[in-house]
Amino acid sequence: MREIAQSTLDNIRSLSQALHPVLLEEAGLESTLDWYIPTVERQTGVVLHYEKSGVSFTLETTAGVQVYRVLQEALNNVSRHSGAKEAWIRLRFQAASLELEVEDYGKGFAPLAGQTGIGLVAMRERAEILGGTLRVSPGESGGTRVHLSAPREKVELHGE
Repeated sequence: MREIAQSTLDNIRSLSQALHPVLLEEAGLESTLDWYIPTVERQTGVVLHYEKSGVSFTLETTAGVQVYRVLQEALNNVSRHSGAKEAWIRLRFQAASLELEVEDYGKGFAPLAGQTGIGLVAMRERAEILGGTLRVSPGESGGTRVHLSAPREKVELHGE
């Protein structure tokens, strides 16, 4: 009984950490992604290529959570639906915006008319919370590209 209780507690802690890692508040989005992306690779077997570009800026905690959750859902879709063995993650700090892109060369998707998965709805809602946009489109070489763009003034942590 004790082992079952401990195992359940460990699973709840793991799930809680995955949904909102304390690391986000303590170390910021970049450090969290440096931890999270290799974790997803180990768990799913999908090879993830991660590129950061631009001069980074510190995000407000709530903005970091929204970006993290969009990435989490996009990678979940890659591992569950695309059939791809690898994917590319690009985090771009630009003068006026923060951009996140997740691209795979899997089978792509074509939702039926009027059909939108709850994951896509949630990602779009998160983009709106950030004052940004989310585009989901076919990749240049097949597959799918998820592109989140958020205005820097809405996501950057400003002095206290």
